[in-house]
Amino acid sequence: MPSDTMYPTLVDSVKRTVGEQVMKKITSCRILLVGAGGIGCELLKNLALTGFTDVEVIDLDTIDVSNLNRQFLFRRHHVGKPKCVVACEAALAMSPLPRDEIKYVPHHGNVCDNSKFNVQYVSSFDLVLNALDNVNARRRVNRLCLAASVPLVEAGTTGYLGQVTVIDKASNIECYECQAKSTQKVYPICTIRSTPSMPVHTIVWAKELYKLLFNPKVEDSMLFEDQSGDEKSTFMEQILKLRTMISQNDVQFTASDIRQAIGEVIIALYNTEIEKQIGMDRFKTAQKVPTSISADVIQKIALDESLLAPSKRENYKQTDVLPKEDCIAEAVSCLVEAVSLGSSGSTLLPEFDKDDVLAMRLVTCTSNLRSYVFGIQPIQSYYSAKGIAGNIIPAIATTNAIVAGLQILQAFYILRDQVEGIKGNLKRSCRYTYCLRDKTRKGFYLLPTSLPDPNPKCFVCKNAVINLTLNTTNWTLEMLLRRVIKKELGFMEPSITIGSNIIYEEGEDIGEDEYASLLQKKLVDLPAGGVQHGVVIRVEDFTQDLEVDVCFHHQSEWVPKDGEDNVADEEELFKLGGEKPVVTKGTLSTKEENDDNKEEGDESDVEIVGPDEAIVIDNDNTQCSMKRALDDLDSVSVVDGVKKRSKIDN
Repeated sequence: MPSDTMYPTLVDSVKRTVGEQVMKKITSCRILLVGAGGIGCELLKNLALTGFTDVEVIDLDTIDVSNLNRQFLFRRHHVGKPKCVVACEAALAMSPLPRDEIKYVPHHGNVCDNSKFNVQYVSSFDLVLNALDNVNARRRVNRLCLAASVPLVEAGTTGYLGQVTVIDKASNIECYECQAKSTQKVYPICTIRSTPSMPVHTIVWAKELYKLLFNPKVEDSMLFEDQSGDEKSTFMEQILKLRTMISQNDVQFTASDIRQAIGEVIIALYNTEIEKQIGMDRFKTAQKVPTSISADVIQKIALDESLLAPSKRENYKQTDVLPKEDCIAEAVSCLVEAVSLGSSGSTLLPEFDKDDVLAMRLVTCTSNLRSYVFGIQPIQSYYSAKGIAGNIIPAIATTNAIVAGLQILQAFYILRDQVEGIKGNLKRSCRYTYCLRDKTRKGFYLLPTSLPDPNPKCFVCKNAVINLTLNTTNWTLEMLLRRVIKKELGFMEPSITIGSNIIYEEGEDIGEDEYASLLQKKLVDLPAGGVQHGVVIRVEDFTQDLEVDVCFHHQSEWVPKDGEDNVADEEELFKLGGEKPVVTKGTLSTKEENDDNKEEGDESDVEIVGPDEAIVIDNDNTQCSMKRALDDLDSVSVVDGVKKRSKIDN
C-alpha cells in the first residue's frame, strides 16, 4: 500500500471512513464481479475509485448501441466488443492508484460454464458481487457461493425500484432460491437484438419491429439504426422504403412493387442481417449459432400472389403452430394489408396492441421466424403468443447507480468482519435494502431491513425434499430432465438415482449414448421399479455441490387454469409444491427475472409485466420482515404484478 503522503485523495477518504485495517483488506482482497452491464458498470467504477485492486469480471455479452445511453463505460467505437474487456479497461483508467498495483481481469464467457467457473474457482475470492439479469445465472452464482462458503452481495433493479441483499451460508441467511421467482419480466435490449434464447425475446423483438414499421417516430424503436453512422445498416433502407409506401395514400403502387418491397424487408431482417452478425463472430460463445432463412425462399413466397395466408385458410385455428414457410406467407399478407390500409387513408396503430388482430398476427409470425433463425423452441401459435405479449418498462440508470453504491457499502461491512475474524455475523452487520420510487412518510427513499432467515423448505440451502406432482404414465425421463430438473430447478449436470440404482447421469466422462435408451421411456417404465406415486428419487449435481430428494405424486386428471378453455400441454401439467416455494397470484415484494440460457450483464432494459406474475412466498420470516419494511409506506397496491404506491403514475 502507498504511504499516507502519497495516498490518492479519493482512496484516502475511504480510508478515513473505514479505518486503516479495513483499507488494507480492500486493497488486498480478491473480488469477483459477475455481470458488466448497467449495474456492473456502476460497480466497476465504485470498485476502482474506492481502492479495490484485484478484481475479476465475468460477462458473456458484447456491447450493443442500445447500451450506450446508460452503461457509461462504453462508447460508440466499443460496439461489438466484449463488455467485460472494455469495462475493465475503463475501470483501470479511472483508478487513482498506480497502474502496476491494480489488476482487473475480464473473462468473456458464461458463468454457467463449469469447466471454467466452478466451486474451486469461486473459493479463491473473498467476496462475490452480482450484477446479473436472469434467474439461471443467479441460481448458478448463488449455489457456487454457498458451496464455496464465499459471501455474495446480490442486487437487482426494475425501473425506479431496486434492492440489495447479502447471501452467506455461515450467517444462516436466506439464499437467492429461498423465495419463489416470478415469471421473467426483464430482458436486456442487446439480448433482444442480438442473442435471443426464449420465445419472449423474439416476441419483444417483433413488437419493436412493429414500432419500426408503423410508429410515426421510427427512431423510437430499439431496432432503429442511424443511417448516418459509419456502419451501414442492413435493413433500415428497406424498412424506410416500405414505410413510405404505407404512408403515401396519394400514390398507387402495383401489387408486384409492394410485394417486392416486402420481400426485401424480410430478406434484410432474416438473411442479410443474420449473415452479417455471423460474419462478425457475434455468436462464437453462444450455445446455438443462428441459421439465416434462404433469400430465394423468401422471395418466392413474397412474390406469389396466389398463395393464401395461413390465417385466411378455411381450417385455420388460432392454436395452430405454423411452419417456417407459412410464417413467411403470413408476414407478407400482414404487410400487404398494412400497405393497403395506409394507402387508403386508414390509420394504423402506431404502437402494438395485442387486441388488434393485424398487429398480433404480424408479431406472431415475425417472432416465430426469428425463433426459427435462432433455433428457439417452442414455436408459438397466435393464441400462445398473445398470452406472452405484455407491457414494457424501461431501465433507469440512476437506480442502477444507487444499488451499486449500496452493494459497495455492504462489501465494506463484510470485509470489516473478515478483518476482525468474525464469521457468521453478517445477519447483524448487513442489511436487505429496498430502493423506492417515492419517499416514505418519514422522507426516505432507501428502506433497510434485517436480512431474513432461510426458508426451512429451501432445497438449495436447507436440503429439503421437493414434492413433484405430474402424470407418471405420460411423462418421459427426457421431459422430466429438460422441463423440471434443468429448467425449473436449475441443475447443470444432474445424476438421478432410484434407491441404489443410477438411472441417469451427466459429466465429462459420461458418453452421450450411455443413457439414451432410457430418455424416451415413461417414468413408470424406468428401471428399479420406475417412478410411481410415492417414489423418491435423488438428484445430484456435483458441479454445484447440490443434491435433493424429489418425492413424486401421480395425478392423471388436470383441469384448465382460470380463464383458459383448454388444459395446457403435457409439459406444463406439473406442480412443484410443499417443499419448494410456489409462485401464486398475490403480492410481489421484489423484482426477479427468469431467463433460460441467456447472457448476464444488463439487468433492466426491457420489462415484461403481466397480471399473473405477482408472487406470494410461504415464508413467515420474509413476510414479517417485508411488512415491517413497508409500515412507513403509504397505501400499497399491486398494479400489473408490480408493487407500487397508489400515487405512482402508471
